[in-house]
Amino acid sequence: MLRLPWLRSASIPRVGGACVLAVAALVCGCARTAALAAKPEPARIPVSIPQPLSIPSHGILFRIVPEEATAPATADASAPETQSPPPRASSYLFGTIHFGNDEELGLSPELLASALSSSFTLVNEIDLATPGGGNLDRYRWLPPEQSLSTLISADGFAMAQSLLPQIPPPTLQRMKPWMVLALLEARGEQAGEQTLDDRLQRIASERGMRIVHLETAEDQLRALDCIPSESQALVLEERLKAPQIMREMSERALTHYRGRDLDAWLADVDRMVGLDGESKDIEMRARRCLIEERNQRWLPELLALLDQGGCYIAVGAIHLPGEHGLLAALKHAGYRIEAEPL
Repeated sequence: MLRLPWLRSASIPRVGGACVLAVAALVCGCARTAALAAKPEPARIPVSIPQPLSIPSHGILFRIVPEEATAPATADASAPETQSPPPRASSYLFGTIHFGNDEELGLSPELLASALSSSFTLVNEIDLATPGGGNLDRYRWLPPEQSLSTLISADGFAMAQSLLPQIPPPTLQRMKPWMVLALLEARGEQAGEQTLDDRLQRIASERGMRIVHLETAEDQLRALDCIPSESQALVLEERLKAPQIMREMSERALTHYRGRDLDAWLADVDRMVGLDGESKDIEMRARRCLIEERNQRWLPELLALLDQGGCYIAVGAIHLPGEHGLLAALKHAGYRIEAEPL
C-alpha cells in the first residue's frame, strides 16, 4: 500500500485499440541527478521529535498557524511608537488520496472548492496539467530485453491479468512491477481528471491563483522506481498469491480516510500484512523513497511558503502522519496545527 497515495495517470498509449494507463506518479527518489546533487543538503526531519507534539489525531485538512501570529502583543510605554508588520497569515495542509469517489471519501465538490476560498497560493506535488514526456518512459516500462512474465511466475502473471482485465497483455508485459502494484492498490482504477489533486489544480487555475509544485514528474517517478525491478517483482509475486489482502487494504484505506484517521492508515500500511521478511525489507526501502526522503526534500520549500502565508498545500495524505510526517515536522518548526472540518 505504499504506492497508492501517489497514483497518477500520464500518457495513455493505445494498444490493440484499447486505452491503457501509463502511470506517472508522484507523489514520491533515491538517486539524484548531478544537477540536484549540486544543491544544498535539505533540512532533515529529526529522527526523534520531542513528545508530546499536540498534533490533532484526526483530520485531513489542517490549519497551519505561525505561533507569533497569535502571540499577544506586549506594550512598552517607553518605546517609540512604530508600526509593526502584520502577522503572517495562516495556511492550510490538505491530505489527498488518489482513488475512490466523493461518497467513499466523505467529500463533496462544494466543500472541495470552498476550502480554497481563503488562500492565494495552491501548493501541490507536480504539475498535473502538463503530461510527462517520453524521456520518463524508462521509469515506467521494462527494458526491451525484459518482460513482466520473466520476473514473476506464470501463475502470478495470469493472476495479474485476471485482476487487471482492462490492461491488454502486451502492455502488462511491459509494465514495471511497481506500476502493477500501484494499480492493484487502487482497485484497478485509472486515475484521471476526477482525482482530488486534479480538481484542486483546475479550480485554482480557474481562480487565477498562484500554483507552486514541490517536485517534477521525474522526481516522483524516480522515487517510485527507486527499487530494482527484480526486487519489486518479489513483492508483486507475494501480493498476487493473496490478492484479497490488497483488496481488503484498499477498502480499509478508504475507511480510514473517510474517518479522517490518518494515523490508523499509516499503521495499516506499516503492518505490511501478507509479506514475508525479505519483501517487508523491500517495502521499507520503498517507503523511505516514497515518504520520508520526499518529505525531507519538500520541507525547506514548504517552510519558505508557509512563511509567506496564505497557502493551501495539497499532498498525498500518507505524507502527513507519523514521526517523520509533515505534521510533526511543521509542529517541530514552530507552527500550531488545528484540524479543520472537511
